[in-house]
Amino acid sequence: MSTPPPAPAAADTGFLAHAFDRAAWPPQLVRLLSAAVMVAFAVALWSQGGAWRAAAALVALDALAGLLPWRMPRTLRTGVAYWSENAIAVAVPISFVAVAATTGMPWLTRGTAWWWYAVALGVAAVLLLAGGMNFRLLVSGDLAFLVGPSTPLQARTRVATGVLAPFGEEALYRSFAVTAVGPAGLVVPLLGAAAFIARHHVGDSHWRKAPRVLAVELLAALSLLALVALSGSILPALLAHLVNNAPSVLLEHQRSQKESHG
Repeated sequence: MSTPPPAPAAADTGFLAHAFDRAAWPPQLVRLLSAAVMVAFAVALWSQGGAWRAAAALVALDALAGLLPWRMPRTLRTGVAYWSENAIAVAVPISFVAVAATTGMPWLTRGTAWWWYAVALGVAAVLLLAGGMNFRLLVSGDLAFLVGPSTPLQARTRVATGVLAPFGEEALYRSFAVTAVGPAGLVVPLLGAAAFIARHHVGDSHWRKAPRVLAVELLAALSLLALVALSGSILPALLAHLVNNAPSVLLEHQRSQKESHG
């Protein structure tokens, strides 16, 4: 009588196997350097004491989550594994919004003169033009066809990330510029701008190595920081950030429709 083949190990079909690839550790140098920039910002926040130490811990956690050996390309993951990475990436900075609300940080809801919001729309327009997206193809739906379809779960995840992430990122990476004084008022916000760019490179970032992408990221980090510092409020930068993300959110929605009708 022949011996039946052994059943596959549970790890081969479990969540961890679909979410992570241990062969991807240690990460590439660019990911380690990006994490180091985030840690430097966390140290600077920690030195400010008070609720900023909660922000420091969250920035460090953000860096650690990005360094996990996530399986690449993302199409190799199950839906739950794909959703998990994005959920962590959004939940960590959003948590600081909750910290700011519970500790009564006044900058969380502080507004500014109406014309700063007009300036924010102008900043968003500049960032969108610098990004180079073809808006004619986006509106017609042809851009989604050229990029290719996406599964409904992946599209919903990216849409949620594009809508929710700006709230957490503005709070965690730029809010210090609202209340900072003295030498720290210049150094820490600039570290925050660098960390904002770095968090997008801690995870897999092959497509982000293009010079144009890096230039747009730098432009976004500095212009949004300037909006916060000059207006005294994170709200104009939040508006600009949301408007800048809107075309990508629409594109992801269109891609999911192409998949469902394919």
